[in-house]
Amino acid sequence: MTITAAADGSSLGNPGPAGWAWYVDEDTWDAGGWPKGTNNLGELTAILRLLQATAQTGEELHILADSQYAINVVSKWRLGWKKRGWTKADKKPIKNLELIQEIDRAMEGRRVTFEWVKGHAGHHMNERADDLARGCAEAYQAGRTPEPGPGFGGAGRGSRGSRGSADRVPGGAAAASVAAEPHDAVESGASTPAGKRHAEADKAAAAPARPSKHGETATASTSTSASHGATDEATTSTFRSHPSVFSASAEPSEPAEAAPASSVSELAITTENAVAREREFILAWTGGDEEALASMTDGRTTRIWPGGGATTTLAGPSPASPSIGRIDAHDLGGSFLTRYRVRWEGGASLESSVWAPATSGEARLVMVHHQSTLIG
Repeated sequence: MTITAAADGSSLGNPGPAGWAWYVDEDTWDAGGWPKGTNNLGELTAILRLLQATAQTGEELHILADSQYAINVVSKWRLGWKKRGWTKADKKPIKNLELIQEIDRAMEGRRVTFEWVKGHAGHHMNERADDLARGCAEAYQAGRTPEPGPGFGGAGRGSRGSRGSADRVPGGAAAASVAAEPHDAVESGASTPAGKRHAEADKAAAAPARPSKHGETATASTSTSASHGATDEATTSTFRSHPSVFSASAEPSEPAEAAPASSVSELAITTENAVAREREFILAWTGGDEEALASMTDGRTTRIWPGGGATTTLAGPSPASPSIGRIDAHDLGGSFLTRYRVRWEGGASLESSVWAPATSGEARLVMVHHQSTLIG
């Protein structure tokens, strides 16, 4: 028998009042949160609590998640980090390390598979997990402590001695203090969209928001940050974070995932790779996933915003309800130019990027230049 459960996290402000939840059915779920936490902390905590709740069942576990960040942390990056003594390839600190190490211990000897599902797309289990996680975040935002769920087999969280109190991250550190740390980059050479996806409130909008979801479909299995740069006011008022920019018919069969650097072949860096990386960028940008965006940059990166403002990071406001045109790619002799149009109600822009091979580490493409030009 395989236990299938959805896991999700939510943060109102990212960081801000936050929640986590896992869900099997109306009699089998759990949820909790913190007065202040990040979306990624919620996503990972939901997975850990689900692993803990089902540890004694002896059953295989199939986890549905709309956060490719969380899936990649658990099913891919964790393994490489562990082999290197819990360090990244670029030697930068691993965010939420103690939590990830506790997940690693909970995974030992278990068969666990992950399936990415599109958020806010009518998937019942994912929607319920999202509602429960967001409900916990909203409770903390209102100054209340949310009630836990019945747990697995009706045990509830009370058996863990945490009923009626905010969750704490591994090692005894309050989640709020961890969540308050600045965002850092994900694994060197990685690119996700999405989590979050799953990133939550667009910091450029400076207001709590419902979590954004990314929009590509994939399944992953296992057997065992950069800050927003300043942009002009007109651009900020036009560009907002948006959950998904690709229609179902346009989605490839593989995820725009935060994969290890080997996802771009050492032997074949081509225009097709550049188009794939651009799609990953679009999903991460419009989803507000700063960690994924940071992983696509290096010291050469510059982004030019409408109005002429320049930043050395890629994160920032995006158009509301955008429609993405065809992505064209051109080989510039070792680097690649990608171009496409973005349209939204009341406006449009021409987006262009230059992708070049990374100067260190495994073969991969990084974005060294991106420019947004309003055209309508």
